[in-house]
Amino acid sequence: MRVMSSVHQILQDPVEAYHKAVSQWHERDDPGDTPCEYIIDENWRQRIGVSSADRERTDRECRWIEATLAAKGIRPGPESYLFWNDGDPAFLQAIWCLIQRLNAAKVVETGVAHGVTTRIILEALNGRGHLWSVDLPPVWAPEVHREIGAAVGDRSVDQWSLIFGSSRRRLPRLLPRIAPIDLFIHDSHHSRYNMLFEMKMAWTALRPGGAMIVDDIDLNQAFAEFTQSVCCERLICEAEPIRADERRFNGKGVFGILLKPDDLEA
Repeated sequence: MRVMSSVHQILQDPVEAYHKAVSQWHERDDPGDTPCEYIIDENWRQRIGVSSADRERTDRECRWIEATLAAKGIRPGPESYLFWNDGDPAFLQAIWCLIQRLNAAKVVETGVAHGVTTRIILEALNGRGHLWSVDLPPVWAPEVHREIGAAVGDRSVDQWSLIFGSSRRRLPRLLPRIAPIDLFIHDSHHSRYNMLFEMKMAWTALRPGGAMIVDDIDLNQAFAEFTQSVCCERLICEAEPIRADERRFNGKGVFGILLKPDDLEA
């Protein structure tokens, strides 16, 4: 009930209407908002150290999450939250492994929806850190607001902060306050304009040796463009959705990982 009250309040906020209008202005006829095909790094799991134990644990978590959502009348997977997807098993494996590898304690994600990714992050943190999740519910679809965070369950405010609003409004205040962060995950509005904004903001807040995961990088040119502007190790990873996603050039989708060097501040 408290979550739904917060959703109602944020959707009535004229400041969010302003940010939405500004974004739509910048996104109009953006030549960079065209699909981008990538060559997949087939060995991305080995490069970040995904172990058989990581895969087994995330597989178990995924089955549990799918059962939890099904019990609530929610069909998980591609196009399950309106036309948006839940986090796929490969994406979740990467997140789980990086949290372990980085011994992460501060994680920020944009985009929540059913909270599949959120659940995996919180399980990987296992109470030793904090997750800040930024999400702007679709104002035109109030029928799905009850599904926000459905996979997460009850969590202490000491472990999880769910922040309603656009990333353009929330990240400029959040990131400087909690920086440096260990891991940033983009899975919100996938326009070139928004993705570049989030990546630039998060890269500055990311600690040396930290990591960034960006979902759906094949939808536009933002990821390719950003990686040319920073010093990083880049991995291109093929998604593994539980059902085929025929909207994507490979029927699956693509996500990217950026590893920030230990000896750089920006």
